[in-house]
Amino acid sequence: MVFFAILLVTGSSAGAASLTGSLDTIPRDTDVNLTVEGPLDWVHWGLYTDSSLDRNAGVTPLISDFISLNPDSTNGYSYIYQFGDNYNGYTWSDGSPSAAVTNTTTGVWAYGVPFPPIGSGFQLTAPADTTLRTLKVYVGAFDARGKLEATLSDGSVAAYTDSSLVNVGNGPSGVYSISYAAASAGQTLTIKWTLSQGMGSTPNVTLQAAALTAPGLNNPPLVSIIAPADNTNFAAGSDISIDANATDTDGSVTLVEFFSGADKIGQATSSPFHVTWASVPAGDYLLTARATDNGGATRVSAPVEVFVNRPGGSLSGDVAFPAANVNLTTEGTSDWAHWGLLSATSFDHKAGVPQRISNFTKIGTNNAQQYANYYAAFSWSDGTPTAATNDTATGVFTYGLTNGFRLTAPADTNSRTLKVYVGLYGAEGKFQAALSDFSAPAYTDTSLKSIYGNVYAVYTLNYAAASAGQTLTIQYTAKTLYDMDYGNVTLQAATLSGGTVPTNVPPTVTITSPTNNTTFTAPANITIVADPADTDGTISLVEFFQNSIKLGEATNSPYSFAWTNVTAGNYTLTARATDNLGAMTVSSPVSVSVISNAPPAVVIENPGAGGGAFTFSFATQSGVTYTVQFTDSFNPVNWQEATNFTGNGTTVSVTNTMTSAQRFYRVRAQ
Repeated sequence: MVFFAILLVTGSSAGAASLTGSLDTIPRDTDVNLTVEGPLDWVHWGLYTDSSLDRNAGVTPLISDFISLNPDSTNGYSYIYQFGDNYNGYTWSDGSPSAAVTNTTTGVWAYGVPFPPIGSGFQLTAPADTTLRTLKVYVGAFDARGKLEATLSDGSVAAYTDSSLVNVGNGPSGVYSISYAAASAGQTLTIKWTLSQGMGSTPNVTLQAAALTAPGLNNPPLVSIIAPADNTNFAAGSDISIDANATDTDGSVTLVEFFSGADKIGQATSSPFHVTWASVPAGDYLLTARATDNGGATRVSAPVEVFVNRPGGSLSGDVAFPAANVNLTTEGTSDWAHWGLLSATSFDHKAGVPQRISNFTKIGTNNAQQYANYYAAFSWSDGTPTAATNDTATGVFTYGLTNGFRLTAPADTNSRTLKVYVGLYGAEGKFQAALSDFSAPAYTDTSLKSIYGNVYAVYTLNYAAASAGQTLTIQYTAKTLYDMDYGNVTLQAATLSGGTVPTNVPPTVTITSPTNNTTFTAPANITIVADPADTDGTISLVEFFQNSIKLGEATNSPYSFAWTNVTAGNYTLTARATDNLGAMTVSSPVSVSVISNAPPAVVIENPGAGGGAFTFSFATQSGVTYTVQFTDSFNPVNWQEATNFTGNGTTVSVTNTMTSAQRFYRVRAQ
């Protein structure tokens, strides 16, 4: 009897290391759909600038950005430029930072120096392990022959090299299909696309896109929310219709689930994928859709933010080009703020009033940096910690997609106006304002954008909440980056007016120790303790005085000062408290006395002379040192010690032999 065993491999493992490649010419006017071609990952370069990079938004990035390769010369260098006249186009519907693009003919090209620029071009990488994958690389050449090299980091198979793509002048692009698998996990596929032969005065190679897939694997489905649009406002209690597009390149979509944050709203099992979210209460919501295909693979859509508001408040906004000169003291009658005067952490604001405009909170992971070339020049004369400044163009900026700034201002039933001065470079900005009680539709603006150059703007927000104790929150972020290297958003200043102009209630302060009319013995060590308080801020400093002389200060609780070695006398003590807005209060005075601790005076008793000696007595005090001295003349004076001893509280007698006709005596006690 004979048994047969059959093993069917469906494509998840290569079984052995391999590296093969092929080149196909892309016909003119072809539109390559990167969403379809790169379910595992895709990248497009040069959409707006030489550093523009768009990629698959729904996956972990696998394809690297390129690095430029220099010509084969010690002093060679490659310059990267953007171009827009490729013979074919590229389309995607699941991208970031540009969510969807149709038939763009853009890319980047490398111009090497010195001439001829052999070896100038691009290098990129993708992960490699035992799984068989296919990387497609979309390239071109102008007046040149290109060379593609593909290598695996473990050297398990020979490199793939091809130099068959050549164009005289401009011409069709080509797509290299590189199928590969390494011999072990944790390896890398490296692609080099360089100029190997020049045929004109400006020969160069171009790079447009790359797409990654794995034959035989179940690629995840594609899904996006198409309604409602991002940042839509609804009235509280509305029924919100949510629609999604979901497709699968290698199967079918069997389920689409809809979420608000982590809460599931509903699901649909067939197209059209739709749910109705009923009677939605007021709030700020992030909606997502999760698609599942017939093989169990899933993908989550990009989030869509919606606001649901109740009536009672108001919020409107507009954006304009700022004035050349802005006086923050004049414009910010309730409060003002300025960022970046001396450094990235500099924060100046209006002195003498409770702070209304908050310092910014960073959104995203990139740090804020200081700069000094904003269009408007800012001045103030009532600031803290910098009291006054004239015509500063400073501010702060931050790089990175979705990075930016958040700040707040108070809101209640009073009408207020908040102006926020911002800018950007190589980006599209997203400015958003919302009330904490959701009593008015949120304000969102994405009109600020610039592919090259700076943009400057001031947003003016007029608002009032439906109740007291509310907050207006501002968020300003980079919605899109056109320049991946330098695209940024900036923040300079904000002013607040209207409502009730706040007044700063001065702090209170009392000296709790020592108490009034306390007596000390010299030399005294006196600890002065103060108890300050501030109802609308914080205590920043307490100073201690003896009459008009400052003894010392304290900046943190417990507020105290140790006054040491105080000599005898009468003293008046006060404490002065300063709050965080500069208001000061002086305490009521406290009087203290410091008395001397000298022994009682010595009284000579029973003086007498006879037999060539002088005798006298005096009462002593325990612990006091007594020194008996004599001199035979006051001109000159020559005090000499006769005896010394420590008193014990009794009366002692002293006898001194005299050798002169007269003698003077004294007793010193200490």
